[in-house]
Amino acid sequence: MKPGIAEEIGAQARAHVEAHLKRLDLVVAPAFFDRIEKFAAILALWGSRMNLTARPGDPGEIAFHVIDSLAPLAAAMLAGGAMLRGAFDAGREILDIGSGGGFPALVLAAASAAHFTLCESRRKRASFLEVAIAEMGLDNVSLKSVPVTAASFTGIFDVVTARAIGALPDFYRIAAAALRVGGIAILYAAPSQRLQLDDARAAALDSPARVAYEIDREGAHLKRVLVLWHKRA
Repeated sequence: MKPGIAEEIGAQARAHVEAHLKRLDLVVAPAFFDRIEKFAAILALWGSRMNLTARPGDPGEIAFHVIDSLAPLAAAMLAGGAMLRGAFDAGREILDIGSGGGFPALVLAAASAAHFTLCESRRKRASFLEVAIAEMGLDNVSLKSVPVTAASFTGIFDVVTARAIGALPDFYRIAAAALRVGGIAILYAAPSQRLQLDDARAAALDSPARVAYEIDREGAHLKRVLVLWHKRA
């Protein structure tokens, strides 16, 4: 894909996201839309060579993933999302597991003042993330190219996020190892997804809460849910 086409895709994706957030009345960092435009263009350019996300040349599809990534910030304004209020403020440490194509971490980092650590063990995807971080001007993001296992982390994080994850018991163990006591694990999920809650409890993640939301995708209302846990002592 030529850079000029990627830039056009970035501008169109930005327009989609701007229109949606205007309806939500969601407050984001001042540079957010410029950052998202750059991110969408980079994703379109790299995604034509790598399997970063479905249809990287479709600005509507990119916008869908951006808007979905923002769900924790939108949920914090809802009654059921009280535990998310302040979770992405300045001074908070966020770990994103399996960052891949940058969703949700790069989007959340572009929108908030928290510090994000992205964990991606695959070399090519780590290279993409490194370029995207630099191009978006995200000085609140660090990248760790390490094995995504519980042994790679200690309990220093306030929040752990995962949007595309493999085995759930692995996610629970990693999140529990990485979170401080009282920290929050956030899983983006489908409403019908089996959560294996016994494994979460065994990993010291308690009091699961669900925040349901809907998002437009090609004219259809897609049902999604954030599942939240607290790390117990």
